[in-house]
Amino acid sequence: MRLVCTALLVCLTLSQPLRANPGADLVIEGRPAQALHCAAMLFIVSSELFEIGEISRNSRDAAQRAALVMLDQVPGTDEQRRRAMVQRFERIMASRTPAELSKEYADTARWCRNAFLR
Repeated sequence: MRLVCTALLVCLTLSQPLRANPGADLVIEGRPAQALHCAAMLFIVSSELFEIGEISRNSRDAAQRAALVMLDQVPGTDEQRRRAMVQRFERIMASRTPAELSKEYADTARWCRNAFLR
């Protein structure tokens, strides 16, 4: 149930514009930063694939549950992890074209799965 609640919070946050707060950037480094990045990539890609009809709702939901398992490996409170995920989403979307995002996901998905879902 906690995963569903966290997913709902992330989705609700993404549906609203993030309030600019320059001093509020979170700093996450090392392996937790890798887990955060993998989680964000999986969440974004699964959402986009579902929206264009390439995967089923069940596949999207399973991918997003896996993303939340990865996110649980990031230190902090649920709120801090949610903020970190939103911050990562924004950086990914601002710095990659859809083609670049697709290539990065294809190049890293197996590593992310092996590193954070075993």
